[in-house]
Amino acid sequence: MGLHKGQTNNLKGRPKGVGNKLNNDLKSRIAQIVENGFEAIESDLEALEAKDRINAYLKFLEYLVPKQRETKIDISSLSDAEVEELLNKALNKLQ
Repeated sequence: MGLHKGQTNNLKGRPKGVGNKLNNDLKSRIAQIVENGFEAIESDLEALEAKDRINAYLKFLEYLVPKQRETKIDISSLSDAEVEELLNKALNKLQ
């Protein structure tokens, strides 16, 4: 009889740091395509008008620079001592 829903023979799960095989394969293929066609890509970018070239660079940057997420902190539920402690920690990190 097979396993029931939610059961597994691998109790420890996937080891930490092991990536998704499909993603790794896809990333390596894309990297190879870009590497092999880099000169063509570069000449295509140079052929673009300045405005279009800048837009292309900005699109590339989306994949290189992590996006910042907006974070909101609600301190209304904290005591004065807790707010003071958080403020001191933040000030110490700035120094």
